[in-house]
Amino acid sequence: MKRSIAAIASLLLVSAATLSACGNESKTAGEAGDGKGSQPVKKDISILTTEGGSQFVAQAPASEKDKYYNELNKLSGYNVKYELMTWGGGADYKQQLALRFATGDLGDLVMTDSIYSNVHAGAVDQNVFLDLGPLLDKYGPNIKKNIPEVAWKSPRVQKNGKIYGIPILSAAPATRIMFMRGDWLKKLNMEPPKTLDEFLKFAEGVKNNDMNGDGKNNEYALALTDNLGWSDVFSGSFGVRPDAWQMRGGKMEPDMIQPQMKEAIAFYKKLYDNGYIAKDFVTRKQGDRLSEIYKGYFGAYGAAANQYGSFTDVSKYVNQPGAETVMITPPKGPRGEAYFEKQSEQIDFVWVVPAKTKNPEEVIKFLDWVWGHPDAEKFFGFGIKDYNYKEENGKVVFDEKNPANAENVASGFFRKTINPRGASRPIIVKYMPEPDNIMKAYDDAAASVYKHASLGMPQMESLDGRPELDIGLQPGSLFYDTFVKLVVGKEDLDTGFDKFVKEWRSRGGDTAIKEATDWYNAYRK
Repeated sequence: MKRSIAAIASLLLVSAATLSACGNESKTAGEAGDGKGSQPVKKDISILTTEGGSQFVAQAPASEKDKYYNELNKLSGYNVKYELMTWGGGADYKQQLALRFATGDLGDLVMTDSIYSNVHAGAVDQNVFLDLGPLLDKYGPNIKKNIPEVAWKSPRVQKNGKIYGIPILSAAPATRIMFMRGDWLKKLNMEPPKTLDEFLKFAEGVKNNDMNGDGKNNEYALALTDNLGWSDVFSGSFGVRPDAWQMRGGKMEPDMIQPQMKEAIAFYKKLYDNGYIAKDFVTRKQGDRLSEIYKGYFGAYGAAANQYGSFTDVSKYVNQPGAETVMITPPKGPRGEAYFEKQSEQIDFVWVVPAKTKNPEEVIKFLDWVWGHPDAEKFFGFGIKDYNYKEENGKVVFDEKNPANAENVASGFFRKTINPRGASRPIIVKYMPEPDNIMKAYDDAAASVYKHASLGMPQMESLDGRPELDIGLQPGSLFYDTFVKLVVGKEDLDTGFDKFVKEWRSRGGDTAIKEATDWYNAYRK
């Protein structure tokens, strides 16, 4: 990384008492094993992951967290200890994780973005990770069965036919959608925008009216923060995505160096020049975005469909009793394009098992319980029975507004933060407010995915250790810096963009293009 590694923030390390597996007919993961005359099974499993910006982790008392750790240990038969490092938009976690790999201070199970991540460049070839194939074959039938084939084939988890990582899945094949303040649209007598021109009209209306009613001119049409990659909702309207590649003229080239990307940047510059986005957007923290949304500072923002329930909770908005939220697909651009999220393998992150782990078979058994046992399904979907949910006539009764679930967004803790499978699955959608709207949003998100030639492409070796050449809007990269400079007018749009493309190519980009083209011809074509 260009930045020096920051000191590790305070880490949350919660211990739970070791519990013996119950002797009932339905075995826990810890009971499965070779048995006969073997040594006592080591039931302790340490998991190194992130708190992901969780409000529950930050604000809930330790006694509340302990309830969920203890319940998980009771149900699974394992003594699972989570170490939750700070997220900080992703940058903090990467910095801390890089230091952990450098010192070898890792857990039995570690969350990373890919087995090829720059955080631990060369780890696979240096045998830092275990080959998990044999362990999965023997102890992980539920893991193999329930994770889709497209994820298992990803270079993010395998190399040369060997599996070194276990996918942490996203909630659905596509989840990103665009949110807007429905009451602001009504106040401006507008329908949800279907084109960029219509969005600009909405933005002008926001600029000239006190939309949140606080008597100040502090509202913006779009929430844009330092995490530009997540905030970008419009590049797809120009037929490109910052982190995707396409075959063009027989070569694999990244979208970020294409003329269409210059068009997208020009649109963001128009938003900036006209006062439709905050002048200090690059210093606004992604972690503050949610509270600013609830204060009524933003009329539109990108988010996941499953967050609909939070954004429609009027009680969270400050002095805005009439707050309404609608979800829309990205507005169409000059050529009728309207993409949002690039096509994915449905992988959010990846679990790796360090080679020095002393009980890897138990780690896999635990994950197999997570992926296949009914108790795990209920716990990671609904929490603790008779605390977060009840059962009536054999059916789950779950209330999102129950204080046990809503206070500090507790449901996000057991569904996402400590859920080794990944984000909440569709089983819980019907218990959310307005489930039909959420399911429609999932469908709309899937319909607006951007198909690209780089699906499944591994990190290019020519880019290893070269964060300045990163593909996408990663802080510290040439493209990120260029995007900001061009939007705020520190450089001329045309000459500045052309300068970036030339520099990126000359500093190693052309080598990456050749490597990507060779990969495509060998693997995808």
